[in-house]
Amino acid sequence: MFNAWDFIARYIPLVQCLKTESRKGLMIAVLSRFLLIPAYYFTAKYGDQGWMIILTSFLGISNGYLTVCVLTIAPKGYKGPEQNALGNMLVLCLLNGIFAGVSLDWLWLIGHGHF
Repeated sequence: MFNAWDFIARYIPLVQCLKTESRKGLMIAVLSRFLLIPAYYFTAKYGDQGWMIILTSFLGISNGYLTVCVLTIAPKGYKGPEQNALGNMLVLCLLNGIFAGVSLDWLWLIGHGHF
């Protein structure tokens, strides 16, 4: 579910009227995703599978959309070499996050005797 919505949401910013170009708006959107942590907790404890699917879909949509918007908007306003360095830094942070997620997933699986 997450991967499908993430893939679809990466194409939403191609429509100019749907693309967020405000740095402040992007920061608020990114930070507001922390509210999904208690939402997942209460859904797991009190909700049913339908609500979990909705939350996971929203997480996928917001992940795909915000990834594209942040990576395309952040370098604007800087000169050529600075844009290049910032783009490289953003990609490095993205790859580090992916690596950390995969590593923690492996550690969790090993710790719970799945290997």
